[in-house]
Amino acid sequence: MNMDAHHLNLPAVFTDLRSGVLPALSTEELARQISSAMKRSLHVLLQSPQNMTNEDTEMTCMFLTLTDNIISKLSSVNLPRTVREYCDDVTKRLFGAFNMTADLVCLMNSQDRMLAHLAAKCIVSFIIYDIEYNISSNSVWKISFRETFQSLDSSCALDTHLWALTQVIKKILKLDCVNKREILMKLLADFESSLTSLYPKLLLQDNPEITYVAENNRNSVDLEISVCALLDLVEVLNAARIWHGLCSSVQRLVFLQTPALLHLTLTNMKEFVKKRALLLLKRILVKSAGEEWGFGENYSKELDEEYATDLLVMADAMLREVEAGWLRKFRVNSRASFFGGSKSNASDGEIKDAVMLRAVSLIMIKCLEIKTRHVSAQGAELALDVQPFLMELLVFLQQQVLQVKAVKHPCSWILVVFADQDDDLIESAKVLMTLYLHQESLSSSEPAACEWGCNPHCHFTLLLRSLSFDHTVLLDFLISNETCFLEYCVLYLKNLRDHWQDFCNACCRIENPESETHPLFSEASLTSPSQSKVAGFRPSLVDYESSEDSENEDRSVSNLQMRRNAEEPVAEIDTRKAGERAGSRSADTVEKISTVSSEGLRGNVMMCLSELRTVISRLHSRGLFPYNPSCLVKLLLAIETKGQLENPTAPQLK
Repeated sequence: MNMDAHHLNLPAVFTDLRSGVLPALSTEELARQISSAMKRSLHVLLQSPQNMTNEDTEMTCMFLTLTDNIISKLSSVNLPRTVREYCDDVTKRLFGAFNMTADLVCLMNSQDRMLAHLAAKCIVSFIIYDIEYNISSNSVWKISFRETFQSLDSSCALDTHLWALTQVIKKILKLDCVNKREILMKLLADFESSLTSLYPKLLLQDNPEITYVAENNRNSVDLEISVCALLDLVEVLNAARIWHGLCSSVQRLVFLQTPALLHLTLTNMKEFVKKRALLLLKRILVKSAGEEWGFGENYSKELDEEYATDLLVMADAMLREVEAGWLRKFRVNSRASFFGGSKSNASDGEIKDAVMLRAVSLIMIKCLEIKTRHVSAQGAELALDVQPFLMELLVFLQQQVLQVKAVKHPCSWILVVFADQDDDLIESAKVLMTLYLHQESLSSSEPAACEWGCNPHCHFTLLLRSLSFDHTVLLDFLISNETCFLEYCVLYLKNLRDHWQDFCNACCRIENPESETHPLFSEASLTSPSQSKVAGFRPSLVDYESSEDSENEDRSVSNLQMRRNAEEPVAEIDTRKAGERAGSRSADTVEKISTVSSEGLRGNVMMCLSELRTVISRLHSRGLFPYNPSCLVKLLLAIETKGQLENPTAPQLK
């Protein structure tokens, strides 16, 4: 395939468009050259692909990149009017008279992944252009997508089409238009049938023969790539449901067929596929899909009426699988996987793939939380005993630790698993707090909670000890939107205020462990304290002005979200320095986490909380705290008073 000499003008076109200058070529000539190149490439690929040289492929890729660049330029805010009109005219010619849509969908079926991907990028850009400018879209690409989704075999074409649809939905979610919801509903309706048939095929649900072939033939890598592409699409569909209240049958598939995802983690597929499936389940359960994509910047979550029901279906399915032995069958790789590769653990005592362990643990306890909330609302508290499930989780975690050594307290498992991920750590502590309160309603004795690692007093005390009782780290948590620490803190402090003796007992048990040790985790696994925070969940910050010491307070904490005033400086708080302090703790954590000061654990906890109350009060009095912390200060003061009554000789902070 010989390209004409005038194709050498293409670099100049790229340069002109990048600089915001009108290219020398007319819109008709440029559109003709692009269309001619695409048709020549298709002819060679369809008739004699062996004659496609590297130079031909590179030139075709260049034309595809230019096409995508031209369409994408139309969304640029700073583009000069003349250049915008130029790009708009080229786009209309390409997808009108030259019928480039048909050429692109053919290229998307190419076995050359680079050509297929660049063609898919062009299709995605054109679809968004078509939506934004309300142009009558042709149905060629929709037909191609449906036919590909209905095919049985995993292939490069299927991966490309799944990726393209995922990107289209992502870009629609980010559009600034009033009819976004209607656009998404129509789009999902177009592919509902084909995606519904594809889902069980890729997740190996149809029959044992397909499962065996998929797991054992030499093309299993193609299947693994296709499965991951499908899971990416499922996550973006869930994000559309969370942020815009969309609910179609294809969006509910992941809830109704949860066992298929869990079964996927027991197959012979690569570790990165299993990890992708577990992370999808985790993000759905904690309602975090789409947060890192910026879908929630201008929108609040609009959960549809069926979402709570579907979450309960997912939780029920997960718990049934656990009862059937899923945890006992599931194995975490001895090497942490990165993009399908592996990396040896650095030292003895390090746990296995921490991402997998965190995902399994959080999925498990979130499902328990969802189930307990449901049975409590139904007045059937005795319907679920969470203790056996948590004991099963502890046994699973014991088996997954690289070098098992004795630890002094079973409740330390939460720090072992979640120490390197602040958002998951706080979320898990909050969930375990609710499970503890549920189990307490079943008349379980408080000391027994330590046996199954679910004593919130131990969790809070051990967390503070791992932070060296540094109140500035807690302050950093409270003003950050990266964890749900405020919600957790209020929930725990209310329990501490009402169950002071349970807290004292927990401190005594941590300081004076029984002679019988629990060989669950290595002491070395406790060496990593909570590091400086990473991007995570968005907490629901409570407006304490409207909070009372009643059940309304609980609802306020979970339902109201405070938006910070960007113009309000927070004096005396340097979050960057606080993060650096948190990161520098790792060197001496082993010594600090295993040593109790002369004042005792309880005294250290009380001193930390008193210092926290003092600095919050000072900042609030100056109008420098990012929200009204009156109720939080009131709780801290009540707890501080209890501590002083117990120990009148303790130093008092003003």
